[in-house]
Amino acid sequence: MMIGNPIEEQAEIHELDDSLIGTMKINPKSYKKFWNPNIVARTKYAVAGFLFMLRRERSIRNVAKTGVVVFGLAFWLQIDLIHMMMIFLSFMLLWTVETMNSAIEAVVDLVTQDYHPLAKVAKDVAASATLVATMTASITSLVFILPPLLEKLSDWLIH
Repeated sequence: MMIGNPIEEQAEIHELDDSLIGTMKINPKSYKKFWNPNIVARTKYAVAGFLFMLRRERSIRNVAKTGVVVFGLAFWLQIDLIHMMMIFLSFMLLWTVETMNSAIEAVVDLVTQDYHPLAKVAKDVAASATLVATMTASITSLVFILPPLLEKLSDWLIH
C-alpha cells in the first residue's frame, strides 16, 4: 500500500460512512482500551475532575468566589426565584465552559509541547468560549442584582 492521504487510509481501514447518519453508526467502545459501565466509578471520576478543577484551576476558584458573592447579594436582596435560577444557570454555564476549556488545554498539551498554530487556535478558541460565558454570567447577574441593590443603597442613603 502506498503512503497517501491519512484520511483516505483511515477510510480504507474503517470504511468511513460520510452519510448523514454515518457518525451515529460508530461504536466508540470498540476504540477504547478501557470502558467502565459502573455508575459509581464514573461518578467518582467526575468528582475527581471537579476536585482537580477546584485545586488546580484559578479561574474556577474565581468563579466559585464570585458566585458566593453574587448569590449572597441575591439572597440578601431577596431576588425572586426565576431571576435567581437565571443567575444560577449562567454561572453553571460559565463553570461548564471553564471545565471544557481546561480539558481542551490538557489534551493540546498532551499532544504537543511544541508551538503549533493549530494548538494556539484550539487554546485561544476554547478561551474565547470562557470569555463569552463570563460576559453572559456577568451581564445576567448585573441585570437582576444591580437595580434592587441600587434601590436598597439609595434607601440607606436617604434615611
